[in-house]
Amino acid sequence: MKSPNPQGKGAVPLLAAWESMTPLTLANKPADRILGEYFTSLLILSAEFSFKPVPNNNYYFYWKPSPPINNKPISPWRLSLIEPERLGNLDLGIYVGRCVLQYDMTWSIELTATLADHSDLLADLQQFHHDFQTTNNDEQSLESHLPFFVEQLPFYRRLAATALSSSLSRSIQASQLDNLPASQWLANSSVTSLGLLQHQVSN
Repeated sequence: MKSPNPQGKGAVPLLAAWESMTPLTLANKPADRILGEYFTSLLILSAEFSFKPVPNNNYYFYWKPSPPINNKPISPWRLSLIEPERLGNLDLGIYVGRCVLQYDMTWSIELTATLADHSDLLADLQQFHHDFQTTNNDEQSLESHLPFFVEQLPFYRRLAATALSSSLSRSIQASQLDNLPASQWLANSSVTSLGLLQHQVSN
């Protein structure tokens, strides 16, 4: 019986996509920076998007609550290639900030100065921070919580989450912070959700 795909052609685009998102730079990092990169990257990867992100490109983060579709909740966060000045009639919601995928596959965000004017947006951000703390407040290592494979994510978000996890796990090990309970990471960091985001580099 012949193989329906004897040359494995379906695997070639997948391998190429993964190779393009392999972390290129890794370094020892302090614990608060690793935690900030983890939180920020999870927030951005929770956004709705369907394109392949490229390192060192600008992306634009928006907040727009939407009702569930077929009883499935929709993320209020949107990641777009379009900056707010060029949206025209396209309604992506309230602009949150400019994001950059770093070469080590972590994300940074530069927040808009008007963020404090939107209490509902800040409440959603605080809820995300609360969920982050709840999920990671246990005796398992922080690296065991990393999203190496989240099956329900769309392809490019799943790929980016895997690349992020590979990067952070290696940084944790290089910084000799591996096997520390996740709750200890949180206990050593008393910053708010905005504080964690501001640990990132503004570009």
